[in-house]
Amino acid sequence: MVFATDGKGSAVEITPFDTVLIPGEGLPSEENFDENVRTEEYEAKFVQTDAPAQYVATHLNINTHLNEAEVKAIGELEGWRVLTCNRDKGLFQLIEFWIEDRFMLEIMTPEQTARYVEITNSDFIAQAFQETFQMPLPPPTVAPSNLNLIG
Repeated sequence: MVFATDGKGSAVEITPFDTVLIPGEGLPSEENFDENVRTEEYEAKFVQTDAPAQYVATHLNINTHLNEAEVKAIGELEGWRVLTCNRDKGLFQLIEFWIEDRFMLEIMTPEQTARYVEITNSDFIAQAFQETFQMPLPPPTVAPSNLNLIG
């Protein structure tokens, strides 16, 4: 496990390539459900498989306080594929960091994160949409603040 120590409990759990996570079966009763109800038999389980997937589409984009050379040094130490990418013809950069050359993390340095935040704000997106499709972006729908799972 890698803990972010960000005060929010953020962590990434990494398992061997031949270990997969499968959903549990059934659900516990909702009646009188609280923190004392045992749920282990219903929870997801880690299992080993003889046919691990070579690659998966699922990936994470995370930011770090490390610089590009420091991120690359970690991957190179492990012998994993690591490269800086200019996504969408240079609109923004990130580092592809391939854990065990199977699972991709998109890692962003502080500078790369700043640019990504800049291009993912609603004004930038609206302008890009207008320039690309010659029409205004539909009005945004604001999600309730209680839907934020990360913080």
